[in-house]
Amino acid sequence: MNVHKFIADKIRSGLPSKKSGSRMSSVSATIGLVSVAVSIFVIIVAITVVMGFRREIRTKASGFMGEISLVAPGQTPMNEQYPFTDSISFIPSIEALNSVDHTQRVAYRSGLIKTSDNIFGSYFKGVDSLYNFSFFEKNLSSGEIPSFTGKISSDVLVARRLAVQMGCEAGDDITAYFIGDDVRLRKFRIAGTFDAQIEDLDNAMVVCDIRQVQRLNDWEKDEVSAVEVILKPGADIDRAFNAVDGIIYEQSTEEDPSLFATSVKQLFPNLFDWLKLLDFNVVAILLLMIVVAGFNMISSLLIILFENISSIGLLKSIGMTTSGVSRVFRYIALDIVAKGLLIGNVAALALCAVQKLTHLLKLDPVNYFVDHVPISFNIWYILAADVMSLLLIMLILMLTSRFVAKVSPDKTMRVA
Repeated sequence: MNVHKFIADKIRSGLPSKKSGSRMSSVSATIGLVSVAVSIFVIIVAITVVMGFRREIRTKASGFMGEISLVAPGQTPMNEQYPFTDSISFIPSIEALNSVDHTQRVAYRSGLIKTSDNIFGSYFKGVDSLYNFSFFEKNLSSGEIPSFTGKISSDVLVARRLAVQMGCEAGDDITAYFIGDDVRLRKFRIAGTFDAQIEDLDNAMVVCDIRQVQRLNDWEKDEVSAVEVILKPGADIDRAFNAVDGIIYEQSTEEDPSLFATSVKQLFPNLFDWLKLLDFNVVAILLLMIVVAGFNMISSLLIILFENISSIGLLKSIGMTTSGVSRVFRYIALDIVAKGLLIGNVAALALCAVQKLTHLLKLDPVNYFVDHVPISFNIWYILAADVMSLLLIMLILMLTSRFVAKVSPDKTMRVA
């Protein structure tokens, strides 16, 4: 039998009593419980929101160009001046990596879309029939995904913002001009529009048949601007990038084109720097909430200690050590903290589940890249936050041992 826990249970059972002597202890215990519950509520909401932003921003950024791209030296994936052949000997080795889902070839050409009263600059991204359209399907706002099988297609997929600016919609025809040594004109039909809410690209991206771009660039059928490496969901971008970079260095032959790897983090540094700032904010919130909850718990426990000072004196008089008495009251504190953690977890997870299902809280996509507060549940992060909060709060409560050490039995014991 655990004597310390037994005594703690007896003391704790008196906290909600209606006797005047224990009413204040009941209030202080409630304050401590609410403080812990509110703190863990804020921490879990912050974690799930930041994880949501991480998932959404990564999905949107990589949806345009893949997590990793193989490009010509000194070029970006949107290169239209220095093509390379897609016959690359080490592509099977890259696709064999556990973190890699597939690879896909793309070609780019910048152009001007002319309407009756305006001209819009845009990037035409050429893709083939093997291209994975899952990202654009998820963000499709009108029309349909074009098909690039069979003969060369004039159908295109246009960013919704660009379509609105042009005053066009799915099914309309557009005229594009491509300026090089000469000016080339092409007519396209808008098969569908998409809205990914990434301002830098979503405002000027047109997806078309790769054969159209190769003709406009005077390239051969096997020449491309980049090869996109698409990772499996949740794969670590930095680790996969290092693996791909290592394969290029070790397995590249003289017959292969000279290529370098670039990651989506290098292409969109502003997005990922913003996510790092969010991570810093979460750490600050976590520490602040734990400290607040810890010191509120100290205040609550000190009130309980003051109101049970005669009990402390009695326990010491029958031979219980200072550490033993401290252990008794730590059991009381642990019970309050555990209940606060449970209430805070339930409330936070319930609120986050509602937001995830209903998208009730909206955001301005121009500033936040999404139109609602995103939520992503990661049970391990939540458990880690709970355990860290519990340990740090209990560590802070060790300060109350000094109060117990100063209690003298001969001055505190009195006849009831």
